[in-house]
Amino acid sequence: MTEIMIRSRWIVVAGALLIQLGLGSVYAFSIFTGPLSTTLGYPSTSFNILGIFAVALAVFAVTTIFAGRLQDKKGPRIVATIGGITYGSGYILASFFTTDIVMMYISYGVIGGIGLGLGYVCPLAAAVKWFPEKKGLVSGIAVAGFGAGAFIFTQIGKWIIVQPGLGLSASFLYLGLIFIIMVVVGAQTLKNPPAQWRPAGYNPEDKINGSSEDFDWHEMIRHRSFYLLFFMFLLSATAGLMMIGNVGNLSKYLDPSGTLLVSAQFQTIAGILALFNGAGRLGWGKISDSLGRANTMKLMFLIQALVLFAAAGFVSARPTDELVQFVGLTCLASAVGFTFGGNFALFPTATADYFGTKNLGINYGLVFTGYGAAAVLGGLIPGLLAGSNDGFTFVFIVVGIASLAAFVMAMIIRPPAKKGQ
Repeated sequence: MTEIMIRSRWIVVAGALLIQLGLGSVYAFSIFTGPLSTTLGYPSTSFNILGIFAVALAVFAVTTIFAGRLQDKKGPRIVATIGGITYGSGYILASFFTTDIVMMYISYGVIGGIGLGLGYVCPLAAAVKWFPEKKGLVSGIAVAGFGAGAFIFTQIGKWIIVQPGLGLSASFLYLGLIFIIMVVVGAQTLKNPPAQWRPAGYNPEDKINGSSEDFDWHEMIRHRSFYLLFFMFLLSATAGLMMIGNVGNLSKYLDPSGTLLVSAQFQTIAGILALFNGAGRLGWGKISDSLGRANTMKLMFLIQALVLFAAAGFVSARPTDELVQFVGLTCLASAVGFTFGGNFALFPTATADYFGTKNLGINYGLVFTGYGAAAVLGGLIPGLLAGSNDGFTFVFIVVGIASLAAFVMAMIIRPPAKKGQ
């Protein structure tokens, strides 16, 4: 029986990875901004276009609360299946309304965001429950698919868009069909372990990361550690989302004439950033199993702050050499992507460490709303601060300070006291 359990729990991880590969395509939205600018008649850098992506992320974050509670009650398989169908349907519906901005917000933003929220939390919660001794590693593997999916579907989506007779509408349609198949197939592997099941040799009292007790969400929100997790997630994710959403704008900021960094180059930078985003999810998750979640967060936030301050200096200097621009922006974007990716491995496992795995779906859903707030801030900060000549210098200074604030919070966070104490 033990051998069967060991094999089946790795199947759950494989299914979780497949689901996250499909859902991670949301970060490929940048391939649609140019074509949507043409069909909708707004600049690609305007909030009219970028707001579609921001709405999808905000709805995604809010939906995880309800999805987490539902999957805690009904199990991960049915909720993830519904999520895959809903997410793919948002793309398919968008394929019919590429000239209607309201329907783009409804289809891609709202319906797609709901599908993301329904599908995202289920594979994470299931995988973590099967691997209490390797929570960081398996959550990192699962969410690495989210980062890799962005890279893969950026290439696939771009290829469909430029094919004669296909274009933007066909890209939404075919991608939607692919995502339904991927997520629904992956969802069929998801199941929770039997109650009180533990892998051989695992002793929850030996772990260095927190409490072994299970808290429900009412109990969780009474503890300071919940609010610290929320605000650390918000501050750290804001920096990453700002970079992910502005690689093209940064290229234009450094080279307003467009004679040095051409479109193909900043698309390459965006692709490399996506790969580092995925690698960060796996790497920081694995590190946290050894160092502990809080110690790993301290290290990650501090590195992120230093990189952001370095980015402020780089964009302030505005180098004019093509190679320096390309290499500098690639290195800085990749480093931010690597630290940004770590959030998605560290925060679900920290939530499980501090508040248990029994109610992880809804508990992490509530922590994840910090990411939803970050989606809004990550879009607003560049819009508010990047308009002047030194705009992006101020942007990087602000998000660098935010990362330092997250570092301070990681210094003071503690596991909640045991119930009754």
